[in-house]
Amino acid sequence: MIRHLPIVAFVALSACAYPMGMPAPQAQPAAVVTPRPAPPAPSVNPGSSKERFISAVAANGCELTAANTSAVLASATLSQQDMARIMTELRTEGRGEIGPDGQSFRVTTGACI
Repeated sequence: MIRHLPIVAFVALSACAYPMGMPAPQAQPAAVVTPRPAPPAPSVNPGSSKERFISAVAANGCELTAANTSAVLASATLSQQDMARIMTELRTEGRGEIGPDGQSFRVTTGACI
């Protein structure tokens, strides 16, 4: 009888694990997952600020004048301080020069050779 006591205890405990009067739990239907819209891609200008400046000036006739300064700044997404620094660097590197009128800046590299 003592040998059967652990088996009887196991059967009795297993009967207590699940109430007899309650129905078996049913699997819940899977929740409908709606895909989230992708976040908009940030607008990033490729390349360095110097490359953007050169391509913007090249698109405006290879010369930066008072008439096209705002268009160049907008298309290259630069501030005036950045533009001044870049023009100084280009002059130092020999890739840009002050125009003959003393008011404009000519790019002498890339598409503007």
